[in-house]
This record gives sequence, structure tokens and C-alpha cells, in this order.
Amino acid sequence: MTGKYKKPNWQWVQIGERDMRLFKAILEQKSLRRTEAIEHIFDGKSFYAELRLRKLKKFGYLNAVRLWFREPESYLLGEAGVEALRENGSCIGNLGFPIVAGRTFPSPQTKIEPAAYEHDVKVTQVRFLFERLRFCRDWHSEKLLRMGTTGERKVPDGFFTNNGKGIAVEVEISPKKAETYRKIFRVYDKDKKITDIFYLCGNPSIFRKIKDLSYGTTDKTYWFVLLSELMHFKADALLHSHSQKSALKALFTELKGR
Repeated sequence: MTGKYKKPNWQWVQIGERDMRLFKAILEQKSLRRTEAIEHIFDGKSFYAELRLRKLKKFGYLNAVRLWFREPESYLLGEAGVEALRENGSCIGNLGFPIVAGRTFPSPQTKIEPAAYEHDVKVTQVRFLFERLRFCRDWHSEKLLRMGTTGERKVPDGFFTNNGKGIAVEVEISPKKAETYRKIFRVYDKDKKITDIFYLCGNPSIFRKIKDLSYGTTDKTYWFVLLSELMHFKADALLHSHSQKSALKALFTELKGR
């Protein structure tokens, strides 16, 4: 006979290093789905992760939102989570911008923007993939890159460095107008921090469009790959530039020699 379930009588929670990694990931990536939280923050330890997430929700560190019925819940920062980041000095990421009320200092979150949800999830998955492959140790999200600034300015979906090379990451699951891409290429051409731009494309049509438009527009190196192939083949995924092809792991080896 199965015993009756007893609701845990938790009285308090002590925040550890793993919890802070979770809070920082949510801050940087806007939100974090349970799927990615369990796999990448809790190293796939699902039983422990489920209990810990429930506890963090109970004490106000996390707010949980489920956009659609079949989607896993996503985690946002609650009041206690924001306070933990502030006490830890983590609210401004790694860029050193001063905290500006209402712009760089986060507020507790209660909702996710549906229009950006799919794109944001895929960007987060790409970040964790690059980190797991040890190609990336200093990821800066679009949200972090915009901190400390006012107005609209073009920043990539992600940026990191590898062997002194600055790599911008763009996840494209919906096509933009040709002139919009040309404006983006001009911004990258002027950015001295960026040497390579990775375009991770949602379908072959977007892949061809961006590759064709970027040809001959800049001296920066553009790399293109279908997002589905990157997530499936991982380090063995084949990236295309305008003049060559390279497996992802071979490309990062090549970057060391440039």
C-alpha cells in the first residue's frame, strides 16, 4: 500500500553556489525552462533538481510561468532571487557597468514575452552547448550587452571570446528584410571586438538568404549552420563560410592559429 503524500514542511532555505548560478542564468537569459535548468544547472540530477526548484519557488526566489500547455514551466526571478543577486553583486554581470535604477538593476519577474519565447529558448540552448563543449567561458547575453546603455543599438544574441577572438552569435529563426541584414553587417564591420560572426539558421531559406547577402560586405568572417544540425551533431556540426567548410571543433582549433 502506498503511503499518503506529505507536503514538505520546509522552514528555510540556504542559498548555495548552484542556486546563484541558476539565478544569474535567469537574469542573463531573461528566463530559464525547467528542461535546461535540470540538464545544465543541476547536471541532469532530476530528482534533486525538482525538489530544489520547488523549495526555491516556495521561498520566493523563483516565479514559475508556463506559456503553453505542453511546454515545461519556465523560471523567472522572484523578489528573494533578485535580492540574492544584489547581495552577491551579480546584478551587473561581467561588463562593469554601473547600476542604473530601472535599466540595469533587475526587478522581480512575473511574465514572459510570448513573441520572443521560442527564440530566447534556442539562444539559451546554444549558450549551454558552447559552454558544455568548453568553447565558451565568458558568454554575454543580449540583455547583458545592452546594460548601461540607452536607446536602441544592435547587439548580438550572444558574444564570447575564444583565444583572443571575439565571436558574435545570431540565432535566426525568422527572416528579416534584406536592408535590415545589411545594416547589421555594417555594425559588425565597425566593431573591433568582433572577428567572427556565427549565424545559426532556423531553415535552409534563411541560411541561403543571409549567406548571399553577407558576401563581400565586410572583412569579418561569417559562419553559417542550420540550428537543427548544430544541436544534433554538436562539435561535429559543419559550419560554412563564404570560402570554406569546417566542423565546429576544427574551427575552434583553427581560431587558435589565427
